[in-house]
Amino acid sequence: MCQSIILSANGTTTVSYCQQCRNCYIWHQTFLLTFDPEQYLSFWEVIKEKMGVEEYFRFPDGVARVVLNTPVREIVFTFTHDEWIDFTKSMNEGFYMRQIHEMIHPN
Repeated sequence: MCQSIILSANGTTTVSYCQQCRNCYIWHQTFLLTFDPEQYLSFWEVIKEKMGVEEYFRFPDGVARVVLNTPVREIVFTFTHDEWIDFTKSMNEGFYMRQIHEMIHPN
């Protein structure tokens, strides 16, 4: 694992960035996603399209959650309303903070 800096942290979601390999990491409760800059941008674009048009589904435990499908059909992420707000806020802040960090610390 790289030595990364935290770009954003909201609730249970943290976005960090490694200057050496330029990977972005999204830490959320029990999962960790790793993206290169282009993959992060692509993932962020998908998230932005879903914002404001979320569909919440009531799960067997009675909690409504938004469902985020992945390219791998068997892997689906779910978020409560508060988790989704924290996740999207961290993604947005992380995207812009990485750009600022790269302007201040060019390779």
